[in-house]
Amino acid sequence: MEKLAAEYSSDPEDLLPLPDRMESAKSYREKKSKPLLEKIVKVVRSVYRAYLDVCQKFELLQRKYDTEVPYLKKQLAEVRDENAELQETARDYDRLCRAYGPERVAETVAAVKRQEQAEKEQKRSQTRRYNRDER
Repeated sequence: MEKLAAEYSSDPEDLLPLPDRMESAKSYREKKSKPLLEKIVKVVRSVYRAYLDVCQKFELLQRKYDTEVPYLKKQLAEVRDENAELQETARDYDRLCRAYGPERVAETVAAVKRQEQAEKEQKRSQTRRYNRDER
């Protein structure tokens, strides 16, 4: 586009020279002005096609923006709420550590984790046993 713009933005005298001596208007029109106009029409059409492509891309991006931004705002609000809850839980955990000591809290958490894992394994083994019995 820049090349075409530079080519056709030069001096009009260079683009469309004066008619030669003894050259008829019909000859001048057919040999000089008509080819130049055809080139200009091609350039204008290509610019218009490029404009339509850009408009189409813009509309697509606008629709995508209109659908995704509200979703992202909602998701951000949910994450902020969850973050506030987690920060409150972290503050509560720090309070427990100060009250009972970090070692005792860590031991209690580890014991609860072990108990949960044992219960999970027990449920898994019961499920396997039932599945084998059904076969």
